[in-house]
Amino acid sequence: MALLCRHIHAMNDHFNQLYREATTNRQRCEICRAALVNLAAWLGWLRAGETFSLRWKDVTMTEPRDGPTLGLLAHTGAARLRLLEQTKSDRSRTADVVLAYTSASGLSIGLWYHRLRRACGGSPPPTAEHVFQHEEGAIWTSHYFRTTYLYPLLHMLRMSGDPFLSAFDGSPGNSLEVKFYSMHSYWRGAGARTHVSRWRPGCLRKAEGQEVTEHGRWRSSRSGLDMQTLYLEWNLFDRLALTRFCM
Repeated sequence: MALLCRHIHAMNDHFNQLYREATTNRQRCEICRAALVNLAAWLGWLRAGETFSLRWKDVTMTEPRDGPTLGLLAHTGAARLRLLEQTKSDRSRTADVVLAYTSASGLSIGLWYHRLRRACGGSPPPTAEHVFQHEEGAIWTSHYFRTTYLYPLLHMLRMSGDPFLSAFDGSPGNSLEVKFYSMHSYWRGAGARTHVSRWRPGCLRKAEGQEVTEHGRWRSSRSGLDMQTLYLEWNLFDRLALTRFCM
């Protein structure tokens, strides 16, 4: 089943509350990582492997105040993610995924990134190569995130009366754990279903077809793109417009 935008926002709000209540940096690191998974998977249409394999050096954050230095509008920042080996190993190659620092509906991957950096002591510690890494060194997994955060929060939303989730009553084959069995629920909700296919409250417009194709480009070879999209010269602002205006 596909997650809905309101579920992402409800989880983001929950993580904000937990962050405000946290009393140690260890707690803040855990909360920030969970919040970043929630936003990166939703805004970036990422698979589980792409999300949890992210290293600190694979993420480049441009602050809103610095946006014009990259040809962006004033007060427009960007998060650039390198997912493929050819871009991870060659810093001169463009990033595979470009996201708005803050989306149209207020989801801010930039905010959570910097919260995590501060909780880690201002910069990633040398022992933490990966963004989503336990204090003991093991890398987070889809199973860990879903069982620790996603499922409990979906159960909370269901109990609070969410009409979409109310149908999953826990009977055999009809539980939240069965219906939302992988991180693919994020991609189905944001990209495949698709959330951006029409105007949504809080957003400025729906996404154009070519923007959708470009935003998912890392999953397909260039030979799979239509000719009109293949020869477009996408600048940085073009590539983050989908998350800036449509999510």
